[in-house]
Amino acid sequence: MRRMIIPALLLTLAAGAVTLAQQPTFNTNKSATLVMKNGDRHSGTLVYHNDNNFNLIENGQEKPYPVDQIAVVDLGGGTPSSGELNQLPTSADPPELQRHMIVLKDGTAIKGKLYTIKENAFTFDTENGQRRDFDISNINRMYVSAPGARQLYAAQLSQPTSAVATSGQAVPGSFTVNAASGWVDTGRTVRRGQQLSIQSTGEIHFGSGGDQVADPNGKQGDPSQPTLPLPSAGVGALIGRIGNGTPFLIGAQGSATMPASGRLFLGVNDRELSDNSGAFSVVIK
Repeated sequence: MRRMIIPALLLTLAAGAVTLAQQPTFNTNKSATLVMKNGDRHSGTLVYHNDNNFNLIENGQEKPYPVDQIAVVDLGGGTPSSGELNQLPTSADPPELQRHMIVLKDGTAIKGKLYTIKENAFTFDTENGQRRDFDISNINRMYVSAPGARQLYAAQLSQPTSAVATSGQAVPGSFTVNAASGWVDTGRTVRRGQQLSIQSTGEIHFGSGGDQVADPNGKQGDPSQPTLPLPSAGVGALIGRIGNGTPFLIGAQGSATMPASGRLFLGVNDRELSDNSGAFSVVIK
């Protein structure tokens, strides 16, 4: 009897091991912030088990967060622009293939439904019926709940967008560039050589003690640092980039010439954002 039970038990355990091994689990090795519908934020390394949760590794421990409580999976940081948010479905119950929306680093928004998350890509069923992989390094945000996101970012939705008036001049837009956040999407598509009137004010604090101060021109007299996004500019300066292009200095100047065509992003010239505080107020015409 013992000879019969033990092999059967070993076979059962082996079968269980195979079943567990077949469960698709993907550790993306990518830092993400889960923005919950109630406004809470949780940051860590994104892990996906193809179930009804997004998991984060926080302080060495993995913790699940139910999908139905999440508004946004933020991979790029920064605050969504009104132009980005206005592309979300307005329905409280969007069609299945408009339920989610991916926003790429260049500002392109794709509506669809998440199919799975791989080690280095989000697989998405787009609203035109195609199944596509989007490289995680090229994703800024994924909206899990359009109604939840609209409620959370109601203030940004009320900001003026980059609509064009009858005179051909863009309606002015105001933006807040937080020193502790990543690139801010202005929602504006610019042309190479285009002159923009940009007014920036405020100051930020940076450094491990937050004791160093910079205005939009950057900390005066601070030596160039090769690890900065823009090494030739001072630490903390207001900078811009077009899509994923090379950063350029904006500073406190009254105008700036766009070096390329594409979506305009704003940021601060610092390699370590987590110890920063303060923000710049920017008005673009």
